[in-house]
Amino acid sequence: MLRVRLFRDGERVFEGSARQVVLPGEDGELAVLDWHAPMLCALADGTVQIDERSMPVRGGIARVERNRVTVIAHSHSRWNSSG
Repeated sequence: MLRVRLFRDGERVFEGSARQVVLPGEDGELAVLDWHAPMLCALADGTVQIDERSMPVRGGIARVERNRVTVIAHSHSRWNSSG
C-alpha cells in the first residue's frame, strides 16, 4: 500500500493509504502503484485520483519515494467519492 499525503497552501487535506494514485503530470497522466520508482514531477491542471477519491487541482508538485506519495496542490475543491 502507498502512504499518501495531500497538501494545499501548507494545510494537509488528506492523509491515508491507497492502492493507486493517478497524477495529472504536465506530460500526461501518471499512475503510481506500490514500489514505484522515485520521482518528482510538476502537476498540470487536472484531477488527482486516490483510489475511488478524486480532487481537481490547478497545478502543483508531487514526490514519490519509498512507497510514499506527497502532493502539494495550488488549489483544490471538496473530495468526490464514487462507489
